[in-house]
Amino acid sequence: MVDIKNVVVLGDSMSDIGNKWLWPTGELGRLFRAMRVNETGRFSDGKNWADFLVEWSTGETLMWGNRDLSIGKSTTYRTLSGYSVLGVADPDAPVEPKVPAELDKYLEMLHAEKKPTKPLKEIRYVNYAMGGAIVTNDWSPKFGALTYLRSQVEDYIAQRKIMGTAFSGPTLHVIWIGLNDFVTATRPDYDPNKIKSVPSTADYSSWLSWSQNNPKDLSGGVGVFPAVAEIQSLVELINSSLGETAKDHHFVIVDLPSVYNAIRFMEGLGDPSWIPQAKTIEPVIRRYNEMLESLVNKWPVSGHAPANVHLVKMSAWMDYVSENLETWELSKKAQDKGVRVFYNPGLPPEPKTDPVAKDMRRRITTSDLAHPTEAVYGIIARYFVTQLLENGYTLGRLRNDTWPRIAPFPKLPFDVED
Repeated sequence: MVDIKNVVVLGDSMSDIGNKWLWPTGELGRLFRAMRVNETGRFSDGKNWADFLVEWSTGETLMWGNRDLSIGKSTTYRTLSGYSVLGVADPDAPVEPKVPAELDKYLEMLHAEKKPTKPLKEIRYVNYAMGGAIVTNDWSPKFGALTYLRSQVEDYIAQRKIMGTAFSGPTLHVIWIGLNDFVTATRPDYDPNKIKSVPSTADYSSWLSWSQNNPKDLSGGVGVFPAVAEIQSLVELINSSLGETAKDHHFVIVDLPSVYNAIRFMEGLGDPSWIPQAKTIEPVIRRYNEMLESLVNKWPVSGHAPANVHLVKMSAWMDYVSENLETWELSKKAQDKGVRVFYNPGLPPEPKTDPVAKDMRRRITTSDLAHPTEAVYGIIARYFVTQLLENGYTLGRLRNDTWPRIAPFPKLPFDVED
């Protein structure tokens, strides 16, 4: 097993802990109601899946106290620095004894010989994910509304170099992105009858030279190919830029759930203007997932090919969850507008118990019809952790022996059959 010391999250709104919210275009998006986030900047009614990963692996939560404290704490982990460190609470540590009421017993406890304690285990954590980010720069959004995955990677590399030897040990890079490339940017798949020069699906490394030599073909829409090729390019850029530590680099790439799992694409439930697009978008996403799997399984030989790269098939897991919503205590409905974050623990005047009914919390999407609720994010994170362990990693408190005790719904399946 590899014990992960550092976690780097790269992606879009599913993982964003407040990056887009504070970006100038994010402020405009909220002003014109083009994007909805909760009061801490998450695209959720509470936590997202990355928040659960932090909480389960360390015993510490970024969403606690109240709005201001949660924003302040999250800000520490939105950029890499010497402060981007989480202490890992020991799940097997004995409970602190209560202070005796009698004075003599209290004095006896104070003078009792204390056993030496080990320093807390630590995990360095940074999350660059940006709501609205897309993978490839062959599509130029208007007014800078969307950002690119490459910008996140470049920021990370620059900050890693500043950290120098202070950043060391096995590092897990999580890449989950792509939906905006096919839904928001509506980039069509390429037509093989019209564009015959596109490289074969197994030859991702030739994408950059092809795109430079065929600008006219590029404008016709080449679908998923550039997205997969860019992910390959950026993974290898991390390795080549930080070559002295590349042996400690580990990558987990997450594929895309079906658009039919999102309410806005469901007949009778979603936004009528979106529903016809599902038939066009779904085949493109399926091909993206297939090509992503091909890349991971048959990574092209190069000087910077990663030694450790894994794929999490979130598509298969979310299909399973969608077919068994009642099992997971979920309902195929959208939340009402105005559902607030519940902080646990919360500082006064925050309520001690959640004022929002369980039925509302456990709906599958927030009121924007586009993003999961905290309840769904928890199930997403649960599967991610299971796959992480199956691929031979441990992370803080997350080990094969502890995970069944920490995991929500421990009696329900942890994986889906092929």
